[in-house]
Amino acid sequence: MIVKNICKLTQVMGRLRMVPAMEFHTSAPLRRGSLCFAKAPSGGQVARLHPPHPHTSTGMLWAFTAAFTFNLFGSSDEKEETPEDKLVNTIKRSILCIQREQYDKAEQMLHLALRMAQDLQSKDGITYVYDVMANLAMEREQFKKAEKIFTDVMKRLFADGHNEESPKILHISSKIAHMAQLQGDLEKSFQGFTWTLQQLAKLLEKIPEDKDIQELYGLTKNWFGQLLMKQGNYSEARKLFKEAYDTLVDVYGTVNEASVTILNNISVAYVNLEKYAEARETLMLAMDLAKELKDVTQEGILQANLGLVYLREGLLKQAENACRLAWKMGKQHGNPDALEQAEYCLNEIKTTLNGEKGQ
Repeated sequence: MIVKNICKLTQVMGRLRMVPAMEFHTSAPLRRGSLCFAKAPSGGQVARLHPPHPHTSTGMLWAFTAAFTFNLFGSSDEKEETPEDKLVNTIKRSILCIQREQYDKAEQMLHLALRMAQDLQSKDGITYVYDVMANLAMEREQFKKAEKIFTDVMKRLFADGHNEESPKILHISSKIAHMAQLQGDLEKSFQGFTWTLQQLAKLLEKIPEDKDIQELYGLTKNWFGQLLMKQGNYSEARKLFKEAYDTLVDVYGTVNEASVTILNNISVAYVNLEKYAEARETLMLAMDLAKELKDVTQEGILQANLGLVYLREGLLKQAENACRLAWKMGKQHGNPDALEQAEYCLNEIKTTLNGEKGQ
């Protein structure tokens, strides 16, 4: 999904707002899924992206964030629920709670699952629970806690025979690099993404048809593109976003919510490169996808973003029409995110008109 209200700073992938100077960036926690143009901090134009939200129909967040599968103990033909079954079901219920944003309940269930795994002396079970705990901390923006747990998970994986090319290790490496960016440690983030993408490229040379690795490669490029936007490297960021988009279309098909997010990111890069026609074309493609997904939240915010692009071009009438339509859509569907973005857009138009009258 995409981020809303970019006047709030950060956390984590997608999701723009424009100020009179028309500076762009993406930010704010990825919660309900929205896109917008936002005011950039003093010092330049930036763009941040966030990972797909767990509420996506594809369940992409957990396909990406969980570096493990539920095949901890194999299948059982017994009708009675075994202790191993209880552990797996407890983990599944905790993930369901996370997807519903019931974070305290999820944490309680994970601590219960950890005790169950320890009682079973299940190394894989313990490692898996720690991994989900780390992802929960990341989702709650408890980045230092998340990194500490992820580091412990990597140590357990290395002790269990995994090496630096292991997809599980690379999943975690990508997330640590992303969290470093969100905390402002851009050098650490850059190094982490560079190393992870190099390892993933080597891995894909060996197993090019592996969809899980392709997905991780695409989403890591999207996160790296976010970092490059923050550094002002818009051209390279756009290239990475496009590669991420192409990769995830190969994995999921054309119609998926990740594509909406990444197309929005591409449009932000185009705006920063002053390629407004390309930005509009990309936003319209994203809106078509949002309509097909019946995602009225995304569609309304994208419509407001389109108005802001028109405003950047000096096309005030088209900007007003687009933003009024976004406001109408937000009102009709009870969508506060689209309403907020549309109102921001309309206020920017008013400010621009007042400025012209004062000249």
